[in-house]
Amino acid sequence: MKKILLGMLMFLFVVSCGSGPDKTVSKFIDNVKAEKFNEAAKYTSDESFKANMEAGYNNEIQKFLFKTLLKNIEYKIVKTEKQDDETSIVTVEIKNVDMQKVFLQVFQNMVKGAFSKDGSKRPLSVEEVLKEELESKNKPKSKYTTQFVVKKTADGEKIVVTAENIDVLLGKLNTTLSNLNTLGMPKEEAVELPETGPSTGLSQKPEELRNQKK
Repeated sequence: MKKILLGMLMFLFVVSCGSGPDKTVSKFIDNVKAEKFNEAAKYTSDESFKANMEAGYNNEIQKFLFKTLLKNIEYKIVKTEKQDDETSIVTVEIKNVDMQKVFLQVFQNMVKGAFSKDGSKRPLSVEEVLKEELESKNKPKSKYTTQFVVKKTADGEKIVVTAENIDVLLGKLNTTLSNLNTLGMPKEEAVELPETGPSTGLSQKPEELRNQKK
């Protein structure tokens, strides 16, 4: 009888340690970081997630950029808030390469190279300067906070992945590319990713997060 009770307690311990909204988010991020998008997709409700993340690269510098950002993902679960019986919001602090600062540095180095007095040196291309910045041991990094909505489904807990989640994971790359003409300007000049709309897929914020601000 004691063995049966001990076995049941061990089972409950393993289950409690291996599940929960925060564990779901951790497994998702760990698999994204490891480029295991097929595994990461198992923790999302977005059927197009795997295809979006595995989209082909147009050139080698794009491939190098994405691999660098994935490799540099660091994260910490800040808190988990239960909204109702089916929904939880997991707040995560993400640290990665600050792509706005990287692109700003690339632009500044390109200008310096163009006006260099040393005519013996060939000006580096944008791709070469970007690669140098990404390979630097002193590349700038920043921390941002993002919220993952986790819902209980018939297939287990699933994350409603948003554009903002992915943007923060990748060092705000998408935000930076959308604001190349405002690099270095005050934050209020920047174009933000859309929060509302007909969809709650990768490009929109779920209703749960919009309602939080009310």
